[in-house]
Amino acid sequence: MSEKEREYDLTAELLQQYRDAALVNAQALLEESALLLGNNYYARAYFLAASCIEEVGKAVQAFEGLGRNLKDSAVTQKLKLQFENHSQKVTAAFSPWVQATPDIRDEIMNFVRMMVDLKFGREASMYTDINAEKVVVTTPQMQIRQIAAKDCVRLAGTVLAYARPYVHQAETKTTTRVQDAFFALKPSVFQKMAKTADFWEYYISQMEHGKAALEDAVTEYNQLYLLQSKLFKVAGNA
Repeated sequence: MSEKEREYDLTAELLQQYRDAALVNAQALLEESALLLGNNYYARAYFLAASCIEEVGKAVQAFEGLGRNLKDSAVTQKLKLQFENHSQKVTAAFSPWVQATPDIRDEIMNFVRMMVDLKFGREASMYTDINAEKVVVTTPQMQIRQIAAKDCVRLAGTVLAYARPYVHQAETKTTTRVQDAFFALKPSVFQKMAKTADFWEYYISQMEHGKAALEDAVTEYNQLYLLQSKLFKVAGNA
């Protein structure tokens, strides 16, 4: 999608409509994937189940967007970009489940594995390809077995079950100005910052003064030093 196609006002009302429509579609995709699974169409069942999870992710993103400053164009632009990003939608879909899991330290690698599997399985479940290593043509029917399809449909149902009450909470968590600035920051900016020793000197200094939040340090360093083409240490700090 081009920048021009993203030129629409992202309002709270529109986000609520998007959240609700995404949930309805997610439920339909889940039911259709179950029908395909029951009729032995494993590859397509997997694809629709994975699509269900993406729709759940959109609903979560829209709900969480309600707590942000929608008057900030950088924030709304980032939200629109998120709606188009496959990996970010899948990550968002798992968020309510992750937050509701008490032993998250023990379970986190399972969540990561499931998200990685979805990333690769989604394409394999719909399109033919050429395996460069074996130099053979692969098809969705070859790639997606019955057990994988069953697991994905079950996973989609679980993800939806955790997300539905989460996105229908009466109130959203209102984000701070700093949190919104961190959210809207381009990934390339943080990557550039993280490669410099000066940023980490600044972050260590902040932690020594009881300010451990990374998003605060990133946002402030960007405003005070990176955008000003200055260095923290040169500014008389040690």
